[in-house]
Amino acid sequence: MITSYLFLVFVMFHIVCCMPKTQQHKINKPDMLELRKRSDFHPSERTLDCFDMVGIEGDYVYTPTERRRQCTVYFIGNFMDELVEFQIRQIDIPCNGNKLQIFDGWKLGGAVFPSEEEHAYSMENRQFEACGEDSDSVFISSQNVAMLSFPTNIGSFKITFRTRKNPKPCHAMAPDSSGEYDLLNYGERRNCTFLVIYPVTISIIQMTVGDPSIETKLKCFSEPDQVQFLEGNGLDYGLMRTEQVMCGSTETVEVQDYESTNDTTTAAGIVCKRSGVSIPLQCQSSTVRLISSGKTDNHVRIKFSKLSPSFNECL
Repeated sequence: MITSYLFLVFVMFHIVCCMPKTQQHKINKPDMLELRKRSDFHPSERTLDCFDMVGIEGDYVYTPTERRRQCTVYFIGNFMDELVEFQIRQIDIPCNGNKLQIFDGWKLGGAVFPSEEEHAYSMENRQFEACGEDSDSVFISSQNVAMLSFPTNIGSFKITFRTRKNPKPCHAMAPDSSGEYDLLNYGERRNCTFLVIYPVTISIIQMTVGDPSIETKLKCFSEPDQVQFLEGNGLDYGLMRTEQVMCGSTETVEVQDYESTNDTTTAAGIVCKRSGVSIPLQCQSSTVRLISSGKTDNHVRIKFSKLSPSFNECL
């Protein structure tokens, strides 16, 4: 389940991500407490606010206000191998003006998750509009996150939010600060990204990336198949710093004298254990990317756990 404090973390993350001042929604302490309170409501009691985050399946209603500003509602599945599904039940929005915008993924601070370069669809094909003619239409995302955006005075609408199983999960965002996730390429040439909106320690439970006969090694920058560990303060992995790049198999883990690929980091570095390898990622966003050439079956199983919430190396 999505824990209620994820709302508080996301509010702070929303501010840290350097959104343009004209688009920022200022959140003060009472606002954050109210977000946390609403997160525990039963779906039948829930209405959508202008800035909101939803992780509980059910019916949601938005009622317009006279105040003019742009609204964003972020949806996330309770599990990382799910897809987000919207069904528009009622919509009182004229089709000759602003429409309800549906996006396959998340946008925040000018960044997009999953990235434009690595998503299965173009940005144009990830953006959908809905108005009064689209009642009962259904939208299904490509990963466990999606979002709605609209001006406050757009009109009323009612949607049903559900999730369904993703048969081949690739990109995913963690709904909580700890858990496990498998990144696989299914033998295909594709890149998959896993994002956590927390500083976390990533522990490798099992890993086969590239040649399975080669033991795990570091700094695999030139390898066509690799797994990257990155940290930063936004959704864009291109703006994050690389903590490490690995490849090989964890059946025989022998990593000695670890040095971070980032010369300025103060991180403790990789911790070698009998069960595998642990990497601390100490910024607000922690990312694991599996890069695959399609020539091998790549698989990385990771376990992640939150670091101290008071520490953010990237601030």
